[in-house]
Amino acid sequence: MTIKMIASDMDGTFLNERGVYDRSRFETILQELQKRDIRFVAASGNNMARLNLIFDGLSDQLTFVAENGAHLVEQGQTLIRHSLASSDFQEFLDYFGEKLAPYRAIVSGERSSYILKTATLDITPGMITAKEKETFLAHIKQVDDFLEIPVQERISKITMMLLDADYQKIMTEFNQHFTGNLVAVSSGYGALDFIQGGIHKAWGLKVLMKRYGIDQEELMTFGDGGNDIEMLALTKHSYAVANASEQVKKVAHHLAPSHRNNGVLEIIESYLS
Repeated sequence: MTIKMIASDMDGTFLNERGVYDRSRFETILQELQKRDIRFVAASGNNMARLNLIFDGLSDQLTFVAENGAHLVEQGQTLIRHSLASSDFQEFLDYFGEKLAPYRAIVSGERSSYILKTATLDITPGMITAKEKETFLAHIKQVDDFLEIPVQERISKITMMLLDADYQKIMTEFNQHFTGNLVAVSSGYGALDFIQGGIHKAWGLKVLMKRYGIDQEELMTFGDGGNDIEMLALTKHSYAVANASEQVKKVAHHLAPSHRNNGVLEIIESYLS
């Protein structure tokens, strides 16, 4: 097989349980990928602020499918950025109402992210590094009401940190009953992302594949969560890491070692050798 693009989810897949990766090992792999004209794509629900921290000094050598496909970036330049319709955003606020605070809803905009002042934001220990946590929190503005968000702010997604709630039930009920064009997908660590229907990681990868003349037989993908399912179904060279959910493993064509054991790097090295 000939691979021309490799796309990997970040949290729970490329990053280990401490939210980091083997930087030296990846740099060696990246150099070999570049020699063979193989693109590495970070496909993540995270925004570019965190992704640039993860790949500090390497971002200009990578391509990003950020915010679950809503933001495509190549060598530091935005290719496409999608935003949610104001009608869908208002319907979302009406749907959850008083639950927005206890469900720790975070609204991600182009300039800032927003959380209600009455919400308590807890981040699972080890989920991200201390520096990333500092940047993440600094990027969030507290508001009394989400309607205070400036009208010019382009909202790309909404996240709920459902650490103590039944996120599976909340996701299922939302997808069954919400009448607008938003879809709830799990993104790991008890979090749900609410994104525009039809705009997901696979959609972003298809845009890039068309741009570079790459077909599905030349794509390799890695993932662990519900927001990876579409891109894992996109190619027969798809890998679920060992720590992935059973639902994800059923979609992927292959199984990779756990994120704790650098599964993504191991599979890429195996292919390169």
